[in-house]
Amino acid sequence: MSGKRLTREARRERILAAAAGVFASAGYDAAGMREVAAAAGISTPVLYDHFPAKARLYAALLESEVDDLLAGWAALPPSDDPEVLLRSRVSAIFAWLEAHERGWRMIFAEPPSDPAVASVHRRGQERATANLAALFHGVPLDLTARIPRPLADEVLAEACKSALNGVATWWWDHRDVPREEVVALTADLLWRGLGKLTEGER
Repeated sequence: MSGKRLTREARRERILAAAAGVFASAGYDAAGMREVAAAAGISTPVLYDHFPAKARLYAALLESEVDDLLAGWAALPPSDDPEVLLRSRVSAIFAWLEAHERGWRMIFAEPPSDPAVASVHRRGQERATANLAALFHGVPLDLTARIPRPLADEVLAEACKSALNGVATWWWDHRDVPREEVVALTADLLWRGLGKLTEGER
């Protein structure tokens, strides 16, 4: 008796899961589509029917990881306390990294060089900036800069995101440092600056 035929979406998910393992063990450059097809238990033509190029396959994986990271942010409870908002999100980011080594590597430790993949990476970074900017927009800030508040929120978000990206990349090579300490140091650094901007509005 033959097995149940997979739907196109189910087969796509199987391909992505198989590709994740192949890319993790071989790296993007060395991984081949034949190896991915074999790992997924399908023929190479079927694989190419879903993903016409290796870059498209890797980009789909990267986008999935970014979606998962940002979904974790969205699930965090709201707060009227700016410090709680900041620290909870910093903590959530590093908890996600520790639990999702593949995503950690793809988003932070090994930035893509392929233009097709880099564009997906860039969109993910832009989404992260937008999420942080929306967070800042709900917090009264005492700013000396005379620019529109939405633009100021975007600048602050980009600065915070750059700091988080830098620490995430550094931690990849220094995982002997406990996550709790990385979170505390990063949150302290960011709050020392952002906290000052909220003092005049309290």
